Amino acid sequence: MGIQRFIDLWKHRYNKYILQQYVPAWRFIQSYLLVRWVKLNNPKKQIIGVLLAEHFGDIVAAEPLSRIIKQKYPNSKVFWIVRKPFRELIDSNPNIDYTIEETNLYQSILTSRHHNFDIFYNLHMPELRLHIPTLTFLTNPYAEQLGIHVKNYFEFGNLLEVFAKVGGLPLSQETPKVYISENDKQKIDQQALPQKFVAIHCHSNFSPKDWQTYHWENLIQRLYTLGYHVVEVGLKSSLNQSLPGYINCCGKFSLLQTAEIIRRAQFFMGVDSGPAHLANAVGTYGLLLFGKFVHFDKYLPYSGGYATNNAIMITDGQKPCADLPFEVVWDVVEKHIQSTSKS
Repeated sequence: MGIQRFIDLWKHRYNKYILQQYVPAWRFIQSYLLVRWVKLNNPKKQIIGVLLAEHFGDIVAAEPLSRIIKQKYPNSKVFWIVRKPFRELIDSNPNIDYTIEETNLYQSILTSRHHNFDIFYNLHMPELRLHIPTLTFLTNPYAEQLGIHVKNYFEFGNLLEVFAKVGGLPLSQETPKVYISENDKQKIDQQALPQKFVAIHCHSNFSPKDWQTYHWENLIQRLYTLGYHVVEVGLKSSLNQSLPGYINCCGKFSLLQTAEIIRRAQFFMGVDSGPAHLANAVGTYGLLLFGKFVHFDKYLPYSGGYATNNAIMITDGQKPCADLPFEVVWDVVEKHIQSTSKS
């Protein structure tokens, strides 16, 4: 065996066995001991674990379940397992007592198999999260019994309903909440945003759900002629940065600060993604661009306001969102602006 092959072999073994299994196993042991310590110091309380580690739109959509759990078990300590990029949504939630950070999917796989909670709610759907080094899925036997999986879950309701069902929790149609601190509000105060602006979000984690970039740029120009600035939120932008009236806030603020930006907007426009769930949670009226998504011709992710009277879903038959004609979208936007200007 040559020296380079020897080095490559041990790099592979280190990554597969140390980084991908032993380190997550140690993090699992740490969280197991934390739960044990909380049990010893709170012998009369029920210790409850919730696993929903990603994505942040899902975590926002599932927030009413944290309230339901606390109402159902008022004498409890609630843990929520979440990935680091989204933990601020959990840390800020007054219904959750402890945040366990998922550093690796294998850590959550071990937790789902060997946890020491009195009650454990796994809100993940089967067949969704695969730990590639070990080719192991994060399973959810209860969801499997119900026949709910990644290819059919929207046939069982909106995201909140689905999470309640796969977790064995009471169904709810409440609007989710996010808990924005005064520090986050003050951070946005310092940005001197325009008084009259529309918040937009253009990119999801699945490109067929996205509208064409040139359509967004055309939309921004038309909104500017009507006296609106446009503030883009999200991770990154692909839009022309020099458009009049356009402000790029992508990647510059935390999730809760982004929620505060959206809260201050006249209305929100976006595709089916996390910021739309933030907009629902803060009560900003939504114009949402939808279309065919994988196996689903029609679907509704939202509960509460965005499922009733606080949003319009803009679609064009069974086309994907990427194929929505500009005039179909603009017609809805123009009518909304006209109706709000009269009220």
